[in-house]
Amino acid sequence: MSNAPVPQRVVSFSRSATEILTCLGYPGEVTTLKEYLEDSPPASDRDKPEYWFTMAINRAIALKADLILTSSVGQSDLHKRLKAEGFNTLHLDPGTLREVEDSFLQVGKAVDRYNEARRLSNDFTGGVQDLSGKVPPRAYRPKLYVEHWGHPPTAAGGWVAELLSSAGAHYFPMLARETTRAVRIQELVKFDPEIILFAAYGQGLSFDPAEILKRIGWQDLNAVRKRRVFSLDESLLNVAGPRLLEGAKVVQWILGEGFWGWPLLQSTFARRIQD
Repeated sequence: MSNAPVPQRVVSFSRSATEILTCLGYPGEVTTLKEYLEDSPPASDRDKPEYWFTMAINRAIALKADLILTSSVGQSDLHKRLKAEGFNTLHLDPGTLREVEDSFLQVGKAVDRYNEARRLSNDFTGGVQDLSGKVPPRAYRPKLYVEHWGHPPTAAGGWVAELLSSAGAHYFPMLARETTRAVRIQELVKFDPEIILFAAYGQGLSFDPAEILKRIGWQDLNAVRKRRVFSLDESLLNVAGPRLLEGAKVVQWILGEGFWGWPLLQSTFARRIQD
């Protein structure tokens, strides 16, 4: 371990980093700057006005931060600006489940909670294995499409695709390193998902899944015809922290009620399309 002093005042621009610190039992002061959190799909912050960076840096100075946590490609420039100002920084940008687990270790090392981080990582790995173990033997794997942004329709990939495949889904085709990609209706018609989930950034359960009925060409998809369309608390799939397991459990139950004979899902984290 490093001989550097343990940070006592952490400023987090990242929901996932704040959650990880909480799970590690970090005893120092953590300030989450909610006004800077990403509520839309991560995009380059090079388009943000200069005063956005100035405000963020001034907040960090006022809080006397001795560690600043940022995340995603959307905060990469902010991370560089803060580092250039001389702050002790850690930037997290996981794209796979393995990288999500590694982010636990990175944060743990930064705040001298590495042993706790190893336990958290091991528990997370065990949780993913438990999901796989709950899939009934020789179970049918329903075709699943998860959308995390609607303008244009954009599929979630990366850890979402990996995690929900482990939960028993036949996931919408994504390349290994694709965390997201825009999707054409022709692709969806060809895949013909049997379940559609909306985990939209900044919307979550406020998004009415019945909105799908207004989209041209979507009415003929299997999931829409069978009314297997849901919106989900977006933080359960979009925040790269331990809560991903809770999101996967909700989705697995949706798979189970539709195709494995499980009871009807009763959850405050999911909203289903109504007839």
